[in-house]
Amino acid sequence: MVSVVAFFLLLAALVVLIIIPAIKEIRIINQQVYEERLRLEKLYAKGQLKNKVQKNYNNIKDDIAFLDDIIMKEGQELEYITAIEDIANRAGVDIDISIGEIKRTPQQKFSELEFTLTLTGKWENILLWIDQVEAMPVYTNIKEMTIAARESADAKEARQATATIRVNTFWLMPSS
Repeated sequence: MVSVVAFFLLLAALVVLIIIPAIKEIRIINQQVYEERLRLEKLYAKGQLKNKVQKNYNNIKDDIAFLDDIIMKEGQELEYITAIEDIANRAGVDIDISIGEIKRTPQQKFSELEFTLTLTGKWENILLWIDQVEAMPVYTNIKEMTIAARESADAKEARQATATIRVNTFWLMPSS
């Protein structure tokens, strides 16, 4: 009987002194391994993103000079407005221009300026104006366009249309 009690006391001491601390240590190591795996997965994702960005940059780096050529410098807004007004005159449409506020983002070389252009004239002439603006050597991003066409009472007159176009333009900021 004494040997059975001694055996269970020895077994209890073994469980309390060795097995329970070992299980706690294994849990801590498992948690550390899990955290390290998460950290490595994040690093892998960042590395993949970096590789993708590098590949995209290599694809467009030859076109960077082209992008600099199609973006006008700040202060040339009047030349841009004059150019789109001239295109409207040649296309035979009336144009009304509203200029938004210039948006600058820190750490970027470009500013953004929004225009709202209202064109009135024959539908075909408005399409011609849009085509010629898109062919300009400067970048104009058409964000939104609404067109309303109306028939006149006289069937011989051409269909009149009014187009309201919101465009964004990008301007190279002067280097500081």
